[in-house]
Amino acid sequence: MFGAYFDESSRDPARQAHRFDRIAGRYDLVNDVASWGFSRQWTQAFAHAVVESVAEPAVESVAESIDERPGLTHPRPLDGCADGVDGSDDGRTGHPIRPLEGLSILDVACGTGTSSRALAQLGANVIGCDISEGMIAKARQCETAHDVVAARAGGARGSVVYCVGDATDLGFADNRFDAVTCCYGLRNMPSPVEALRQMRRVAKPGAPIVTLDFDMPAGLVVSNAYRLYDAVVLPLVGGLLTGHPSDYRYLTQTIEQWPGRRGVAHMMRVAGLRHPQCKPLTMGIASLNRAWK
Repeated sequence: MFGAYFDESSRDPARQAHRFDRIAGRYDLVNDVASWGFSRQWTQAFAHAVVESVAEPAVESVAESIDERPGLTHPRPLDGCADGVDGSDDGRTGHPIRPLEGLSILDVACGTGTSSRALAQLGANVIGCDISEGMIAKARQCETAHDVVAARAGGARGSVVYCVGDATDLGFADNRFDAVTCCYGLRNMPSPVEALRQMRRVAKPGAPIVTLDFDMPAGLVVSNAYRLYDAVVLPLVGGLLTGHPSDYRYLTQTIEQWPGRRGVAHMMRVAGLRHPQCKPLTMGIASLNRAWK
């Protein structure tokens, strides 16, 4: 009710790349400020969901439930020192717990690499791809931070390689990755179902696809308050910190018109994925979805 007319042509990959190139430098800062820090908790929940989904392959007897699934609940602390992933060790040796060690994961629409680094902190070898060269440049810059380099050299984290790529035309071989992930990117794609089909194609048989994105809270009062906050605060904060309020007005409109976790679950089924499940986070402001090839 608060959004303006949404021009679907704005999802064109070239326009998307240009838009995110402009805001890449302060994208993470805006996320932290506008979400009141919840974005870091959501990254932790996302990383936990990937660990859980890899450890719990889909079976035919598992119900395709929505929201009430026992999994995808409250994340336990995970290894890591940045990007919202808490540190943890095995309690005996003091060495970090790396439940994704040795796994190959593709992180689609990786942005500045927050999600990719969270997975690498858990031992995964990650390829992060994004349509925006500006986002990839920022991600590579973060990968050269002193603590990240030291952790990688000491074997305390997996590797991350970043590349520019279109989620609807992934340049990777079939059946390559142990898991495929996507944070905050699916709703910006011209064809989310085609992107999910591509994720399914490059995933190994039985591998999970895990997504994290914004959603809409239930209840008229809360949802309207959230829409108003999103429509006013996000463009204001984003505009002040990046100088591009129109880009954040666009993001607000994509959130308002996105079908949310139940819509993503349906898209996953259409894309041929099995047993889609979802879980709301923070009163439904964000949500996790997962399914298996």
